[in-house]
Amino acid sequence: MKWLDALTGGYASLILYGLAALAVVAVLGYTYHAGYSRADAAWSLKYDQREVAITKATNAEISRIRQANAQAKAIEAKRLNELAADNAALEQQIKEKSDEADADPDRDRPALSNDSRLRIDAIH
Repeated sequence: MKWLDALTGGYASLILYGLAALAVVAVLGYTYHAGYSRADAAWSLKYDQREVAITKATNAEISRIRQANAQAKAIEAKRLNELAADNAALEQQIKEKSDEADADPDRDRPALSNDSRLRIDAIH
């Protein structure tokens, strides 16, 4: 130490403390970087797994919605066909009752006959 003190002009202890501080900073820096890299890898893995799970759940929900929409459209088409058939049957019944009313001998009376009342009630 004396030869270093003589060589540096009395700054040997300061240089040694500086080198010790530099070594401590280097060790802390390396430890921090190594820990950060490990944490980064762990969180990246968790994030990637989370993204995969979200994508899977999103695709499952989209599939469920598409199936529900297809089922609703099928039910709607069936109901529209039933309504069209009911409407055609009602139109036919109205035509028949109208023809019966035209053929009724009492059609010109000011009051409804019993047959007229039955024809009107049949449509309800």
